[in-house]
Amino acid sequence: MQRREFLATAGAVGLTAAALHSTNAAEAASKREYIELRTYTVSSHAKKTQLIAALDKALIPALNAQGIKPVGVFSRREEEKYFKQDVFVLFPHKTLESVAKVSTKLLADETFIKNGGAFFEGTSKDPLYTACTSELFYSFAECPTVETPVSGKDRLFQIRYYRSWNIDKNAKKVHMFDEGGELPLFRKCGMHPVFFGDMVFGNMMPNLTYMLGFENDDARKAAWKTFVESPEWAAMKDLPLYADTATEVVNIFLRPSPESQI
Repeated sequence: MQRREFLATAGAVGLTAAALHSTNAAEAASKREYIELRTYTVSSHAKKTQLIAALDKALIPALNAQGIKPVGVFSRREEEKYFKQDVFVLFPHKTLESVAKVSTKLLADETFIKNGGAFFEGTSKDPLYTACTSELFYSFAECPTVETPVSGKDRLFQIRYYRSWNIDKNAKKVHMFDEGGELPLFRKCGMHPVFFGDMVFGNMMPNLTYMLGFENDDARKAAWKTFVESPEWAAMKDLPLYADTATEVVNIFLRPSPESQI
């Protein structure tokens, strides 16, 4: 092949590769979801059992009917030192319109109203739950959709909130996971993402939050050990770009409900 032909061919290959990368990036961006995490506070174990039953029987299928799936329902594992009777619901939205209209559509769903049971029973002096907070996240490019990585009966989930002390530091912490290589390293070490999200609104802002799934607690411990001992993490963790980013970290360990889709 003559030099001119070689350069032309090489240039064409380079342009093709660049175009492919651009296409893949655009496709990934188009899949990114808004992820809602609701936390219900209940006053007793009995109320928690009632609420989980209503979520499983009524809310999960009603959200699925809106095209919202998968829907995860979880409660804190009771082994935790600071055990609380919280119940968590996690589900994705394709659009902000879905976020805005989800409750209106639920109230217009006759099947949901019929099967809601404990949602619509009780009184103001004896409610099913005493508080409900909602947080919204925008998914990372490296994990654009909610995933269902584990399915065993002993599966365990871990939520980690990372609060930064300003929005610039939060953006750098997001970069560390999304572009800096930490999220792919998680996958390599057996730490299976359910979601990674930059908080749009909620508590502890500015904030990024992620959820990991493990087949059991032994798998969780082994995966974290592999991660913290990996040479990739050793090379990454002290980079000046990521210094002094997350100033507060909160861990929550969860078990799924019987009908949870995550």
